[in-house]
Amino acid sequence: MTPCALIRIIRYIALRIRVAACPGTTDPILNARLAQAERLWQQAVEDRKEMVEASGERAFPDGYIFPYNVWDFARPSFFCPHDLERAASPGPSAATNPAPELIFYSFGVNDDSSFEAALLKRTNAKIWGYDYRVNGWAKHIPAHQASRAHFTKAGIGKSVNKNKKPPFFTIRELMKINGHDYIDVVKMDIEGAEFDAISSLVSSVLGGQPDCHNASLPLGQLLVEIHLVDGGASFSTPKNLASFMEWWSWMENLGMRPVNNEDNWIGDNMSGKPRFMEYTLINVLNKRNKLL
Repeated sequence: MTPCALIRIIRYIALRIRVAACPGTTDPILNARLAQAERLWQQAVEDRKEMVEASGERAFPDGYIFPYNVWDFARPSFFCPHDLERAASPGPSAATNPAPELIFYSFGVNDDSSFEAALLKRTNAKIWGYDYRVNGWAKHIPAHQASRAHFTKAGIGKSVNKNKKPPFFTIRELMKINGHDYIDVVKMDIEGAEFDAISSLVSSVLGGQPDCHNASLPLGQLLVEIHLVDGGASFSTPKNLASFMEWWSWMENLGMRPVNNEDNWIGDNMSGKPRFMEYTLINVLNKRNKLL
């Protein structure tokens, strides 16, 4: 069996890790469970169409409260067949882990690097972090792990602008700069710019061919907080349910399956509306997924 780990972003509490089977596993029982998970996801896609029809045209996103909350249209419908574990103790780190090196990108560092510190402690990961608002990692990264955690003061968006101060890049351009054709895990908390950033990556994969079959995003797992906010001139966000569902479906068509979500209740409380949700998605089409 070749499992892969699913890391779920949890604000202000301990890091958790879910483990799910990768494509290509030889375990027949696990393969059967994964096939069932895919059927459940496909049924959820069909159910979503009826939900959209029943909801009609409403103000987005605040109008979608009854009969369906806006997040009901993107429910975690692909289940994880393994147990949930709290990452409280060290795992096999770089010095003792014989597994291939884990490539991890962190977009939106801000002033909290505890998640990245826990990842460095538990795995053999190398991390590339980007944020245009801060000058480096927070204090959580210990000095003896610093060589495995690379930081660049830069923003992430739908296009490259090296003349901007700080500069902005697309995910694909950063992969090219770093010499990566695949990222094992992407963590993204960029306050609404996630729509542009992911759309740009989708476009680079499809190459202008929206009906391209057998294509997948060049990443194993995506940990993203979705912000249904108005980006103004800085970035674009969905203006209605149809555009939100189109964006979400792009990711699913390229292999991503939602396995977990968690409300950011602090953000929701401040806005008075259900506008913030943290998701874990795994790529079921890419066989390069591997164990953390």
